[in-house]
Amino acid sequence: MTDNEAIKFHLTNFYNKSSGLTFFSGFCGALKDARKMTGRNIETGSKDNTNTFGHLGSWLGTIGYLSLLDQIGGCFRKVNGPTIEANKSNIIKALKNFSNLNDNEIDALYALRNSFAHDYSLQNIGRRSSLTHHFIVDNSSTSPAIILPRHNWDGSMNNLTAQNGTYINLQALGDIVESLISNIIELVDKNEIEIILTGGKDELIARYSFVTGKKVI
Repeated sequence: MTDNEAIKFHLTNFYNKSSGLTFFSGFCGALKDARKMTGRNIETGSKDNTNTFGHLGSWLGTIGYLSLLDQIGGCFRKVNGPTIEANKSNIIKALKNFSNLNDNEIDALYALRNSFAHDYSLQNIGRRSSLTHHFIVDNSSTSPAIILPRHNWDGSMNNLTAQNGTYINLQALGDIVESLISNIIELVDKNEIEIILTGGKDELIARYSFVTGKKVI
């Protein structure tokens, strides 16, 4: 298996069944879970009114999408892509490599990941001002994904106002991640993605391949 085949397998290996077992990549498993929790078609990622299990503004589903960005940034980079400091978070690396968001928007999404994943809150006080946010989250079919405040919140509860809040549209955020994933798969077909794990394709397969004897939904 070539590196390119390993990447494509990792990104598209939705559940394969053999001898009573189900094989899948952790990436595809997480993607289906994120889609299910956010009211999307679990096969395509399109918004699905028949999916009554989840809803497009789900915090848990959003955590799933943000975790996928972490995995992408830790495993892959774009060939001849931007130079990114090695100490940057994997989610920042993913968004710098594969999205059109600017640095402040990327930092805001990194801060949202921290807020949701660390203590399921809407506040993050970071090491620098671009990572310090209190969030106003929404689920809109028309609003932009991110609206940054004119003046950043300073992290003090006494100074918390609607004017220094950071707006995140969770539905649009899901759209961004879905589009980013489609973009990566297209780049794989052009041989423009490379594995950055120390163990290369062998580590990618060993680390993120799973098997279960139960039916996976």
